[in-house]
Amino acid sequence: MSAPGSKLRVEEYARAAGIVGLAAGLCLALRTRLAPIDVAMVLLAGVVAVAARYRRGPALVASILSIAAFNFLFVPPYYTFNVSDTSYFLTFGVMLVVALAMSRLTTRIREQREAAADRERRTAALYALQRDLAAAAATPALIEAAIRHLGPVAGGTATVLLTGPRDLEASGPVWPDDPLFASAEVRVAATWALTHAKPAGLGSGTASDAEALLVPLRGASETLGLVAIRPNHPDHELRESARELLYAMVDLAGAALERRLLAEQSERARTEVEAERLRTALLSSLSHDLRTPLAGIEGAASSLLDKSGALAADDRHDLLESILEESRRMTRLVTNLLNMIRVETGALAIQKSWQPLEEALGVALLRMEERLRDHPVTTHLPDGLPLAPIDELLIEQVFINLLENAVRYTPAGTPIEISARAEGRALVVEVADRGPGVPAGQEEAVFGRFYRANAASADAGAGSGLGLTICRGIVTAHGGRIWMERRGGGGSMVRFTIPLAGPPMPAIPADAVLP
Repeated sequence: MSAPGSKLRVEEYARAAGIVGLAAGLCLALRTRLAPIDVAMVLLAGVVAVAARYRRGPALVASILSIAAFNFLFVPPYYTFNVSDTSYFLTFGVMLVVALAMSRLTTRIREQREAAADRERRTAALYALQRDLAAAAATPALIEAAIRHLGPVAGGTATVLLTGPRDLEASGPVWPDDPLFASAEVRVAATWALTHAKPAGLGSGTASDAEALLVPLRGASETLGLVAIRPNHPDHELRESARELLYAMVDLAGAALERRLLAEQSERARTEVEAERLRTALLSSLSHDLRTPLAGIEGAASSLLDKSGALAADDRHDLLESILEESRRMTRLVTNLLNMIRVETGALAIQKSWQPLEEALGVALLRMEERLRDHPVTTHLPDGLPLAPIDELLIEQVFINLLENAVRYTPAGTPIEISARAEGRALVVEVADRGPGVPAGQEEAVFGRFYRANAASADAGAGSGLGLTICRGIVTAHGGRIWMERRGGGGSMVRFTIPLAGPPMPAIPADAVLP
């Protein structure tokens, strides 16, 4: 079978001869009107046309054929190659020199144009690949982008195999299900390419009997895998420029893949470090914050057991109240720790339904009634406040945490104000106090894990420092946001929003009896 390239070259020579023939035929048709110098110019124009379209070989053949045609058809004696006037030899020489010079110049211009176009295509291909690699958010997307760009350059398809030379030292690489790797020649070429970090296979000079070109996918420090590039036509031969472009694109993909893998490793390491820090903090919180209520419960229970007959009724009542209070405190601590784990692991499930905000707030106030006895609480909820798509239990927990925070860090007797209003497509809820207020510049830091306003409050039995963090997690899961502000005249205010968008509101039957 003849190669496509050789067939194309034969066609170029035939077309060059045809162009010279057309120019000679035109001169024959106008023979009576054209002087010999005019004929020579027309034939030279044909040579220029050939040189502008084809390579140097066809242009040289066109130059020789044009001189032969001029001699045979237009120089006496006609239709022979004899020359009666020796001055025509000078004309032939000038024609040959001019034809060769013109063909050389036009050929050089054409080659420069093709080289410029090739550089433009190369730059455009590299830029398009770089753009898609930069936009890839994960390793699979990056590999897909590389495959999408590498295949068309080779006039075929590309396959990416992520494996390194170290995999060869064990049981060997796991070849993909692609039928291409069912060929022993391809596997041999792939193994050699991975081992030596050099291209192998089709057209590379190594394992050339393989039906694909295997190019190592290299990073800065190691070989990450390889790319198998298979032309659609088995007899298709890649040009040197196309092969160099493929190598450059594979190197670009290798560098991008290495950056992505390093970024993923860094993210995993950061996540592990963060998880370890969280575990350490949780253990510290458990060992410190649970020890106090447990000690109180143990002491009160021991007193009841040891002195059950000697204790007055009031003392017994106080000890039982102490047990109940410390048990509730421990329950709140454990609940906050569990909620924190749910927030951190993304396991916080939101079950939204359209509920009046007053119900969640009312339940929270009832549960906090004992702790709020030294703080007057006022609520400002306007009539007609719309229903909100909320998880009632979680929003109730938000109110409890905010109220506990206000009680813990404000002096006895200071008021706590709770208000809500509709603004646009959201509810805005405010919980304000008249305590010392959050330190300046710490308005955002208070929502961090295990944040406490000061060491004294922590030693005095403050919470685990997770309340506001859990509030942020719950409000964010509802699609809202939460923040803290300093109040004029002293105190702090926590605001959070609840978007009025959620599941469809259930229809109320026409015959329903409303309270």
